[in-house]
Amino acid sequence: MAGITGINSGLNIDDIVKTLVNAESSPKTNQLDNLEKETTTRISAIGNLTGALNTFKTAVDSLNKTSLFESRTASTSSSSVLKATAGATASAGSYNVQVQQLATSSKVALQSVSGGSAATFNSGTLEISSGTTSISVDVTAANNTLAGMRDAINEAGKDSGISATIITDDSGSRLVLSSTKTGAGNDINVAVTEDGVTTGNNQLTSQAFAPTADPDNADAFLKPSSATGAGGVISQAQSAKLTIDGLQLVRSSNRIDDALEGVTLDLASAQSSSDLADGKTISLTVGVDRAGVKSNLQKFVDAYNALITTTTQLTAYVPVDGSAPVTGPLFGDTSVRSLLSGMRNELVSSPGQEGIQALAQLGITTGKDGKLSLDDTKLTAALDENFEQVGAYLAGDNGLMGRLSSFTSNYVSDNGVLKQRNDALQATKKDVDKQREALTKRVESLQTRLYSQYNAMDSLVGQLKRTSDSLSGMLANLPGFVRNE
Repeated sequence: MAGITGINSGLNIDDIVKTLVNAESSPKTNQLDNLEKETTTRISAIGNLTGALNTFKTAVDSLNKTSLFESRTASTSSSSVLKATAGATASAGSYNVQVQQLATSSKVALQSVSGGSAATFNSGTLEISSGTTSISVDVTAANNTLAGMRDAINEAGKDSGISATIITDDSGSRLVLSSTKTGAGNDINVAVTEDGVTTGNNQLTSQAFAPTADPDNADAFLKPSSATGAGGVISQAQSAKLTIDGLQLVRSSNRIDDALEGVTLDLASAQSSSDLADGKTISLTVGVDRAGVKSNLQKFVDAYNALITTTTQLTAYVPVDGSAPVTGPLFGDTSVRSLLSGMRNELVSSPGQEGIQALAQLGITTGKDGKLSLDDTKLTAALDENFEQVGAYLAGDNGLMGRLSSFTSNYVSDNGVLKQRNDALQATKKDVDKQREALTKRVESLQTRLYSQYNAMDSLVGQLKRTSDSLSGMLANLPGFVRNE
């Protein structure tokens, strides 16, 4: 309190008031400190338990998906030649595949001209086709150069996969046309119509093109010539050819999804002629996704064991010689006991159906410490022999994971047990803050009152002293008054 106190009485009023105030406030302050510490510790503990349980539920929900057990895998003995993916409708099986030829698209070189990319042509129209796909390009004085025609073709063909570049060889410069459309019959053809207007140094009809059969090879077209400048086929459009278990397939694309139900084949390269001659094949195997199920089961076991570790720490009881035992923040908590009891009941509950009846049949057993362990050999055997039964036992509303998911939701949902516990503890913490505010006001009021009372007493003592001194002086001045020294 401001000012100097106890001058008249000689008392240390500050210490007296401080002692009395502390005596009044300390018990309540200690009580609130302990309550706040305990509440904060419990909030943290509930948070740790919620986190571990959410991780466990995530692992449970990953196994509670029928799609996991419908998933199929596809693998080949040579991914550099053949790749494969399988969907849920694919049937398990093994196949021998020969990739004889890849599907390719057309690429052609037109007649070369002199003058480079600035070479000019008469006006007219280019009709460029690749199978059933075609584009029309008008050549006018505004774009009648080799470069202008290239740009016009690229603009017109950007949505149909037809494009053009310029290549300059020993004979001159020429347009090279490409198509993204694969399969036999999709070779590029160019038809030209001149409008009779001379706007360039070259006839536009020189750019007309149709593949010409090679007289020396009935299965090929003539190549372009760098000596004469004649146009020709750089790459011939052809279909993919392959056999599956000896059955011949011809397809226009290197991605084939209509040969084996639910399986997509991607041809990466053709086998060498020597391998084909020797009858060598690529093995294709389609099967269930055992690896995915095993991975998710291991995550389930790990998450369950982590949850057990967390609950063990939070509910620990450690005796200490000669003093009170050390306990976890949730020691004796009924919510934790109910949680663990309910989960264990679900783990040992039998679905009452044929096939898999217990986790032990999947190689998952419980140890003395309450944690799970997984025997990979037993699990592999169970998945190999009874894959569909494993799925029926684990997934679905009546499956083990479905029941565990529903049970744990009662604890971790927005209105679950742990959320309610946390809300109650947060409310307690807020109430502690309110009680502290009330205590502070009460202590300030008490301190003010005590200072007022003691200062009043000190003032009274001062007045009495002054009265005493005044009386002593008056008596000393009375006649006949003798002072004894």
